[in-house]
Amino acid sequence: MKKIAYLCFAILLMPAFLNAQNNGNNGDPDQKFNSLIEDAEKIEGFFDFYQTDDKLYIAIKEDQIDHEFLLNFQIGRGIGAAGLYGGTMLSIFESELVALRKRENKIFLVNIPHRYTAEEGTPQARAVSLTYGESVLETAGIDATHSDGTMLIDAYSWFVGDLSNISERVQRAVAQRPGQPGRAQFDRSRSFVELVESFPKNSNIQASLTFRNQETSAPRTVADGRFIPVSVFYTLAELPEEPMKPRMADDRLGYFMTVHKDFTDTSDEFFQRNINRWRLECDGPAGDDGLCDPKKPIVYYLENTIPERYRQPMMEGVEAWSDAFEAAGFRNAVQAKMLPDSVSAGDIRYATLRWNVSDQVGYGAIGPSTVDPRTGEILDADMLYESNMFLGFRNTYQNFVEPHTAINEIYNVSDEEMELMKLGIKTESFYAEMGTQANLVRTSMLAGGIINPGDPMPEEYVDQAVRWVTMHEVGHTLGLRHNFRSSVDTPLDKLYDTDWTAERGVYSSVMDYPSPNINSNGHDHGHFYNTGVGSYDRWVISYGYTPDDETAKEIARRAAEPGHAYGTDEDARGAGAVDPNVNVYSLSEDPIAWGRDRADLIREMLPLLPDFALEDDMAYFEVTNLFQSAFFQYARALAPSVKYIGGQYQYRDHTGDPNGRMPFEPVPLEMQQLALSTIVDYAFSANAINLPQDVYQQFGANRWSHWGQTNTWQGRIDFPLHQTLLGVQSSLLTQLLNPTRLERIRDTEVKFGTENTVTIPELMETVTNAIWEEAWNSPGGNINSNRRDLQRAHLDQMITLVTNAPSGTPADARAVARHTLQDLHERLERRLSPPTFGFDTYTRAHLTESKERISHALNAGFSLEN
Repeated sequence: MKKIAYLCFAILLMPAFLNAQNNGNNGDPDQKFNSLIEDAEKIEGFFDFYQTDDKLYIAIKEDQIDHEFLLNFQIGRGIGAAGLYGGTMLSIFESELVALRKRENKIFLVNIPHRYTAEEGTPQARAVSLTYGESVLETAGIDATHSDGTMLIDAYSWFVGDLSNISERVQRAVAQRPGQPGRAQFDRSRSFVELVESFPKNSNIQASLTFRNQETSAPRTVADGRFIPVSVFYTLAELPEEPMKPRMADDRLGYFMTVHKDFTDTSDEFFQRNINRWRLECDGPAGDDGLCDPKKPIVYYLENTIPERYRQPMMEGVEAWSDAFEAAGFRNAVQAKMLPDSVSAGDIRYATLRWNVSDQVGYGAIGPSTVDPRTGEILDADMLYESNMFLGFRNTYQNFVEPHTAINEIYNVSDEEMELMKLGIKTESFYAEMGTQANLVRTSMLAGGIINPGDPMPEEYVDQAVRWVTMHEVGHTLGLRHNFRSSVDTPLDKLYDTDWTAERGVYSSVMDYPSPNINSNGHDHGHFYNTGVGSYDRWVISYGYTPDDETAKEIARRAAEPGHAYGTDEDARGAGAVDPNVNVYSLSEDPIAWGRDRADLIREMLPLLPDFALEDDMAYFEVTNLFQSAFFQYARALAPSVKYIGGQYQYRDHTGDPNGRMPFEPVPLEMQQLALSTIVDYAFSANAINLPQDVYQQFGANRWSHWGQTNTWQGRIDFPLHQTLLGVQSSLLTQLLNPTRLERIRDTEVKFGTENTVTIPELMETVTNAIWEEAWNSPGGNINSNRRDLQRAHLDQMITLVTNAPSGTPADARAVARHTLQDLHERLERRLSPPTFGFDTYTRAHLTESKERISHALNAGFSLEN
């Protein structure tokens, strides 16, 4: 009986004994928790962390379970090339909406679908919940639980891993075959956590990740091409406890949007579109001036990485936006300050302007924002400015850029680049554009004697360029999209009127991509770029930020007023772009007249380049470089004329708007004809582009031979004259004969009448007559090499229309192309019939070959079609 009693007593004491054992016999229920963090560094803030050499514990409070927050990914340190640039966001606007879930003694990090919604408590909400599930991003076991309920998990592997999917970009960076990812694998053994910081509203972790490169080469910026280092900066950010009241978007003006598909009410459109904007509220009633002070102004902080030379114009660019916010009823709404050295740019409470230095430039500047996915409220913004672009403002831009890309970037823009542009990202082409613009300004100043060879650009120009770029990027972080129609709000004769442009702008929105405002007389340039916000900027800000929703609705109806012109990326680029008033890099209400004026300025300067660009002991490459940039801008000046052919003016007015316009209105016939003659006069005619031989002879080569320098043009040391000229001509020709344009011409014939449009026969006849001028005029003469190249290019495209027309080409266009070739064949036969008046061998061979090619094409085309 004693043994039984002792056994029963032992069994009763066993739980207490085991509990004592688990707590180290000291009676402390939190001993395991405390032992895990004993030697760790504690970082307190939005989330509390405990960090050791190989552990990163997150202390998760009970009220943080199931509580939604934001997760952002950013490249903390890149490689300065190949799309891996430090400071760039991996997700623009679309932050991940995440939460921590507790299941089976584990913590799950889940990604919550937020685009599909329904009013809480409705049957539709239950249907949404059944349809759209959460993705589990990461999981970790609970290592210890404190007596207060705080759970400890080791999340080291979450961040020293591929949570951000950065591997996809690394694989693209090392790719050796176009369109196929390269081989690069994450190497955990060479990766580690390098930064943990936590603030009241966000926590940041930066991890240095290494990817083992299995390709045979890597970008030259990588120290050892076998191991690609990329640091990923993770931000875990608090959502506002009280969601901001959203402002509905309106298609008459341009804001970035946060869009939900709301299934609650099927009687209306499913999509609910909120504009992206900061929370701005009045701190009391308005004063006598009708303005109120904001409770919390929008403050942008300049990081100390920005060179001192640029800080003042950048601050002015930031604070210029306060003028626009007065239209919304706010005083001093936007402010600029230097970021204190004691403050981290990673603290989400501070919107920043930051500096970036890269080797292979992938952008000029970018203005991304962190947005509340529930309402569109902008919570943070960290802009990046590329140092190479600013260097180009001050000194000669020396990157090689093909002039014909000035055409192709507008009409042949890729889907990928278009998507980036829609997000406000300045791609590499923007950097090249700003450089060639600076070179054109330099050339005009050299020609006008304003500066001497070798001089830096005047500070006035540099300040205006810096101020405009800053205003533009800040505008993106205020929620604004591009506006490529704003240039038409300025009359041509007001471009150099500084009183006009100071008040209204050289263009009515700093969200445009402008060309520098250069007077063709070489002097009296006026403002090169906008010195402040324009009339459109005031209007669009008044819509987005006025406190009253009903007032905003009335503001939106003012789209037809002068100074409110708006058209954005998808309106300006691609073969489908229809409106000749929506352009990148043009000026004034008359793009044709402005383009002809700009082209005349460049044509007058080119033959004189060596005279004013060179001085003793300068490299001849300076002339080549300035010619390359000037000819690039020459192509830019002609590009808008293409849109006039079969073009339509496109408006966003709604029914009943004051002075509202129809959605599409025809471009007058005389304007279409003028545009076509402009392309002929400045690109296709025999005398369109003539340079004296002595100018060509002074085109020197860049003889610096080391990493970071390109000293050939597509493998050639000497300048490829024919290829450069023909590139621009062929690109213009391709766009005129684009299937979409030809089909649009047929539509406008029906829509507005044949008598009101340039028809396909008129287009093909005009172009053919200009290009084959030597064969049209009797008795004809010798044809120089540039003209022979252009004629062959024309023949290639016309033959393609007959024998292998691109998809979408209307049958009428093929028929007219055949008729045009038949006519050309007859003319060539007459030119080659005796007497031939002494054609040289080049000309005779060219005309004979062309005639035979047409004959074969007509026979082949006829067989294919029948």
